[in-house]
Amino acid sequence: VIDCVSFNPDTTTVKKINGRWKIVDGSHWLFDFDEKESEAKEALGIIKHYGMNQSCFVGRPDPSFQYMLVSGEAPTGMMPAKDCVSFNPDTTTVKKINGRWKIVDGSHWLLDFDEKESEAKEALGIIKHYGFRYLCFVARPDASFQYMRK
Repeated sequence: VIDCVSFNPDTTTVKKINGRWKIVDGSHWLFDFDEKESEAKEALGIIKHYGMNQSCFVGRPDPSFQYMLVSGEAPTGMMPAKDCVSFNPDTTTVKKINGRWKIVDGSHWLLDFDEKESEAKEALGIIKHYGFRYLCFVARPDASFQYMRK
């Protein structure tokens, strides 16, 4: 079962709510950036650039994996000067490394799921289904927003 929240990228904005910067669509907040206004604005620019209109999750209420879609499809194409790591979805697997379940491509660790093996396997299925080839970040380390694209 795909777990997604739909929103309208045309009406989505950055707003300060109770001292925290959030990306909101009307009264519904989608992402929380704490005090990082510039990161919220960068993420909003990415959402609008691709026309992302679905925020999707594995393992709510505390999701281990989150991804964005454009009307049920992977965001496609690059945006200049964005921090993205490429990988091959065909060779990407789930592995237990040092007691933690990870999605890896060869020796490259992409995502960490801690003890949540089933969520790692579900996320890998999603990556292969949509053909994601890039994992992209706003502000690393400890990225405030990340997304996958073709």
